[in-house]
Amino acid sequence: MTRQHGTVVLFANAEEAWLWTCRMVTGSVYGVPVQRAPEPILRPCQSLDVAHAVDQLYRHGQLTRDHLAVLGHYGRRQSAPDPERDREARARLLWDEAFGLIAPVLAAKGFILREPAEAVVFELV
Repeated sequence: MTRQHGTVVLFANAEEAWLWTCRMVTGSVYGVPVQRAPEPILRPCQSLDVAHAVDQLYRHGQLTRDHLAVLGHYGRRQSAPDPERDREARARLLWDEAFGLIAPVLAAKGFILREPAEAVVFELV
């Protein structure tokens, strides 16, 4: 996949796509310049495409307000909740649940690499 004389790089997983989205949205909302590599990485989507996928899951009742609160808080923090910290254990459960729903949507859209488990199932079929 190429665009503007460069190679589009898929996200490794849904978490990476979400954290990138939060970084891009935060930068545009607050006018903070986004750090760019000397050669910017071309992504397969815009940050609002990922946000829209999450919004649709919420609107269809698959994600709850608790999921969104965790995604928002840790997205702004740019790291996943740490399950080893007692105060973050529930947040980590919600985080994992959310990405269990988000990952297949982003993979179907071609934004992320397929998870290894999905690839194995595909090969066996």
